[in-house]
Amino acid sequence: MRSRQIRRLAPATITTLLAMTLGGCGAPTDTAPAGEAARPSTVENPVLRLRMVDVPAEFEVTANQDRDLVLGHTDPAVGGSIVIDALSPDDGQNLVSAVAFHQAFIENQEDGDYQGGQELVSPLGTAFYSRGRFTLDGEAVEEAKIFSLHPDGDRILTLRYRYPAGVDSSVRVQQLFDVLGTIEGL
Repeated sequence: MRSRQIRRLAPATITTLLAMTLGGCGAPTDTAPAGEAARPSTVENPVLRLRMVDVPAEFEVTANQDRDLVLGHTDPAVGGSIVIDALSPDDGQNLVSAVAFHQAFIENQEDGDYQGGQELVSPLGTAFYSRGRFTLDGEAVEEAKIFSLHPDGDRILTLRYRYPAGVDSSVRVQQLFDVLGTIEGL
């Protein structure tokens, strides 16, 4: 008896789910709420051979010219910026070595305190993140950096997120992961 009820319910459920799915598949709109400027949904940098699709709302593009691709936090009180770069193919593809170099960089800064790193699985494949704190121009800052292979597969892609040091490290690292998830090749 119960399996007959489920069989009769299944087509209705499938129809409802299909209608809900198709209802959400309309053409995307670029209209912003009144008083707000429209944010671009896609950002491209031909020199770096990168495209970012659906940049998280916490960030806006503050530079995108030549090799400069920088996102700034939209809330000035929160602060911080993410610099995206593609190293030269001549620099190799050794992600572990790049993390070790970042650790040495952090430890050689004023009040440098390396916080560690971790291997990740990202949309671009294996990646690593590395994080530490130091003093820069008299202010305590934290820097989280992701090292991944560029979508072209011939160089290292880096995302460096530098922000005022605080108690929100896990939130900041998650924001960096979210930005990594938007990146694809041209």
